[in-house]
Amino acid sequence: MPSPLNHAILSIILLGSHVSTTKVADVPSVCDGLIEPSVLSIDKPLENIKANRGNSLVLRCAFYASPQPSITWYHRGKRVETHPAAQFETLLSATNLGQSVVESALRIDCLDERTAGEYFCEATSPCTQPVVTSSVVSINKAPKSITGTCKSLRQPFESPPLISVFTLSRIELPGGVTQLACRTQGYPAPKTTWYKIEEDESLSSIEGQRNYMHLPNGDLLIVGDEETISESFRCVAENPLGSAHQDASVIYMLA
Repeated sequence: MPSPLNHAILSIILLGSHVSTTKVADVPSVCDGLIEPSVLSIDKPLENIKANRGNSLVLRCAFYASPQPSITWYHRGKRVETHPAAQFETLLSATNLGQSVVESALRIDCLDERTAGEYFCEATSPCTQPVVTSSVVSINKAPKSITGTCKSLRQPFESPPLISVFTLSRIELPGGVTQLACRTQGYPAPKTTWYKIEEDESLSSIEGQRNYMHLPNGDLLIVGDEETISESFRCVAENPLGSAHQDASVIYMLA
């Protein structure tokens, strides 16, 4: 008998074919599938940062959202990064709760006058108004002779993995479809691996398990069953310069 995930893949193919020959207005909206009102709010705001010239920094923001949002970063009003929302789960679920906490990170490789200033992290959803949080990144007043320099970093350079978008937690209906985001940055491009965190906190690979699929963009697609109450996962990103990981939890509950 085909696994739930095989059914899900077939649904993507069939729906994708249908969408390509149908007017956009005829395609059901992701908002229509939510069994509770859509929500989009700031879970973790950006914070103002002061650091020495030449330092590497990571800015982080997080949003509580249903459905999962797209996240865009701006520096001095100019868009610098955009991360699309989880799309496979919206194609596969007729109804869902879709309540998630999604975190995004932006790395400033080297702080100087070019990279200092105001940053914005904006979350958008087709179901509600966008929300935004901001941060001012400034340089400590110190003689240039005792701080770093960014002159050698103007060209692309090697960098360790950074998980730039991640679904920290999710509440979904029993048997529902969940897409956990794990988008990465770094050079060379990091390799991502997903593990299931067992009850004894050991890690087991999701490869070959019938209800899980590691998507090409790094995300994990989960087709839940009617009996599982909760499960936890770890995404590990690795390249020759190091590794990074994030843990996610999924709770299945009736609305």
